[in-house]
Amino acid sequence: MNATPDARIGHIISVETVQTALLIIASVVGTWLCLYRVPWQVSGDPCLVAAAATMVIVPSLWLTRWRGLRAVNFERHLLAGFLAAMPLVYLTRYLFATAGQSTSSWFWVEALGVLVFAALAFLGVKLSPWFLAIGIVVHGLAWDTWHYRNSTYIPDWYVIACLAVDLSFGAYVAARIRTYQRTSHIGRET
Repeated sequence: MNATPDARIGHIISVETVQTALLIIASVVGTWLCLYRVPWQVSGDPCLVAAAATMVIVPSLWLTRWRGLRAVNFERHLLAGFLAAMPLVYLTRYLFATAGQSTSSWFWVEALGVLVFAALAFLGVKLSPWFLAIGIVVHGLAWDTWHYRNSTYIPDWYVIACLAVDLSFGAYVAARIRTYQRTSHIGRET
């Protein structure tokens, strides 16, 4: 049989179907969390701003899917921005919570998180989209869960919501790796 691995996958389930299913899951997770878990109020709380940003990112991902290969680079940069911005929520929330007080070692932990996840976002655009997928998932599994009931300035509802969004977005990004790689090769050839 002279079929490529991609052709064999097509007989079982297409990559496009998996990507769409994962985007549906990310949409359901994001919508459910924003509608039922977020304690909406009018404020400049970074956690609420991040929840609102998720409500913009999910439809943007759908738009990039519908636009096809022309929008894939935008999608990759959007997700890199998402990855780089996630730890800023934690740092900003820390600064709001401790305004006027002396800084503690938590400040340096949050600042280190900003540097690590911004670096992963940069590498995810410049070297390999695997850095995006890994960075988003690691943010959820390591960063979010570490803050759960361990930090006085990040509400538990946010940690749970961010973890769920990170895992669903991370799975979606992992499913899109080949698409990102294919479009980056096309861009280099032209």
